[in-house]
Amino acid sequence: MDIKHLYIEPTSHCNLQCEMCSRNHWQNEAIAHMDTALFNKLMDEIPPSVERIFFGGIGEPLTHPDILHMVARAAQTGRRVEMITNGTLLTEETSQALVAAGLKMLWVSLDSLDEASYAAIRKGGALGGVMANIRSYNTVRKSNIGPHRTGVNRPLPLSYLGIAFVLMKKNLPDFQRLVSQAEALEIDEIRATHLLPYDAEQEKEVLYRKMLDTRLYREKTPYLINVDLPLMAPADIEALGVLQVFSNSNTTLSIMNEQVARKANHCRFIDDAYVFVRWDGTVCPCMALLHDNQVYQHGRARQIRHSGYGNIANASLQQIWDGEEYTAFRHRVEHFAFSPCVSCGACDMYDTNAEDCFGNLFPTCGGCLWSEGLFQCP
Repeated sequence: MDIKHLYIEPTSHCNLQCEMCSRNHWQNEAIAHMDTALFNKLMDEIPPSVERIFFGGIGEPLTHPDILHMVARAAQTGRRVEMITNGTLLTEETSQALVAAGLKMLWVSLDSLDEASYAAIRKGGALGGVMANIRSYNTVRKSNIGPHRTGVNRPLPLSYLGIAFVLMKKNLPDFQRLVSQAEALEIDEIRATHLLPYDAEQEKEVLYRKMLDTRLYREKTPYLINVDLPLMAPADIEALGVLQVFSNSNTTLSIMNEQVARKANHCRFIDDAYVFVRWDGTVCPCMALLHDNQVYQHGRARQIRHSGYGNIANASLQQIWDGEEYTAFRHRVEHFAFSPCVSCGACDMYDTNAEDCFGNLFPTCGGCLWSEGLFQCP
């Protein structure tokens, strides 16, 4: 499979100190911007199969001094260009420049609609300023309109707005408010993801613990029945009590033969042909292996070492992608014959991603919560 999604980390700098960010547990990670000449080389050598270019990673893209050039250069390749931001630096001038540069989708990280809660989660940020910037961006993107959508009597904006929301126990009411206010805020899409805990306090805030416990029960239960439903409105699903039936541990649910609870042991990054280029040019297979970091599960910390398969300073992205080691890793993940560390975590091998009890060597993916479908990037 050829590359479809190219994620670029323009910088590891950030102007906030968000409580759920992996940067809080970095030890030997450098804080720096991607060299613009290196980025230009990447664009000059971009594989023809790439469909989307996304600016994100662990850092705030708008802190890079040449980010507007980067967006424009990416758009010139003819690919769909997206970016995520915390919204604090999204001035009206920047919004105008991003839309003019060809940004197709802007994602804003927003985890609360309460001023105090937002300030506690995204330390250094102010909700009022971010909301003002969102309104300003909406004005800019709606004033720059494209052709009318077929069959719809209104023009299309040249850029779209998405909200990336990290779900926690303490901000669930805010998520409900966000969904109810989406139209008023002119939001085109909301992408929610679970909290990836990095310490014991954060693990208390996760919402998926019961689901993992249920999945473990299913793995040990010989009898399972699948309930397959036709398409229906959410209100009808609630009225039929479908979710209550589904909560039974030996019942799975599908709609039109499509599983609602997606399978575990499945890496979207590999299966959907993602590739990540870190700020220093290192090519990584996924978000989880982009930097050395720490996750917390089973009441203990797990140290994750990043995995890189080359650097675009020394070879083209296509050459690195086609390399023997990178290709072999993707095949390993496609088969996913790793030990089930997420549902076990009982031995010392769980403490790192160096090796597992099935004999797999670095990097091992059996303890990756991304593979459980709990986390997603925009």
